[in-house]
Amino acid sequence: MGYQYTVYTLDKRIVRGTIDATSESMAEEALYRAGYRVLSLREIGPGLSLDKLFPTLFGVRTQDVISFSRQLATLVESGVAILTALQLLEGQASKPALKKVIAGLIAELQQGSTFSQALSKYPQAFSYTYCQVIRASELAGNLEVGLRQIAGYMEKQITTMRKITRSLAYPALVVLMAIGVFTIMVTIALPPLVGLFTSLGAELPWATKLVIAVANFLTGYKIYLLGGLFTLIILVVGYTRLPRGKMTLERLMLQAPVIGSVNIQRNMYQFCQSISMMLKAGLQLHQTMNIVVQTAKNRLIRQALQDVRDKLVQGNSLSQSMAGIRLFPQLLVEMIVVGEKTGTLDASLATLADYYEQRVDQRIDSLTSMIEPVLTIVVGLAVAFIALSMIMPLYSMIQSIR
Repeated sequence: MGYQYTVYTLDKRIVRGTIDATSESMAEEALYRAGYRVLSLREIGPGLSLDKLFPTLFGVRTQDVISFSRQLATLVESGVAILTALQLLEGQASKPALKKVIAGLIAELQQGSTFSQALSKYPQAFSYTYCQVIRASELAGNLEVGLRQIAGYMEKQITTMRKITRSLAYPALVVLMAIGVFTIMVTIALPPLVGLFTSLGAELPWATKLVIAVANFLTGYKIYLLGGLFTLIILVVGYTRLPRGKMTLERLMLQAPVIGSVNIQRNMYQFCQSISMMLKAGLQLHQTMNIVVQTAKNRLIRQALQDVRDKLVQGNSLSQSMAGIRLFPQLLVEMIVVGEKTGTLDASLATLADYYEQRVDQRIDSLTSMIEPVLTIVVGLAVAFIALSMIMPLYSMIQSIR
């Protein structure tokens, strides 16, 4: 795919142009190596399609790639030629998008491409990491091992994201229900009662006056409030699209209380899992670092990984390269030292990946367990306050009648 870039050189000249790359991070890395500093980077390509607009419904999903990888590994392990195996999988593929991709892979192989080269033609389905692991396993002559390793890696990534999504689902539901209840009470239940109190000349308590004032403000200025909210969202989204805005957001994601530590541990988990998986697939350490750098999404993380890679090129070990960078926890560095001394770096990194995965799960669970009761109490108090503000005038009227 192509990317349109705006960069500046070391002598502060602005340069614009286009570059072909399989991902945004790879395009940015290529420009960085060329001596440029990126100001903006925007994907360009053919017009919108259903695959791009609705990848979950019409595109190749991650789960499809995992199933494809495991089935292909089984066929290759059974002695079936890669081309024949792909033809068998194409015949049994039920999703048009996956069938189309497999047909493209078959065409690329028939034209003389290797399997990894064919995979790289479809970056929307097969990531850069996927292609590099397959390339290494091809060279080592154990394609089925690489396919199973990358499938397991992708499954762990999906599992982690599902855990995070599941943990955030309940708090989000509580907030939405609170907004719904407040809207119904203020717009439907409150106005008739206010009309009744006004017609009877009843003295309203301060709580009722406060709720009425808030309701009148929200209903009277709802167009301005919605417009302001919409404008704020556009400004925030627009700012985060700019290089400085992206950097600010990414720094906030790593430095914010509680959330920052979770994000750092999650990135350490991905770092350890990726390198361990690629070392087991047969890639050299400097190759794995190149891949990890190009696939890192957070720019601060990417810069730290670039520093590690540069020190590796200078002849330092992985632990020595990471030791002077504050982003990497001391435990991680010490475990890597043990792995380097014993010659079991891939196993040590796999153990660290499991450790950080458990830590992320524990932190998310504890965070959710703290948020849930707080939200419940806040919502309950708000609803109770509104209910009392409507009941108190009725009680006063009944008392006056008696």
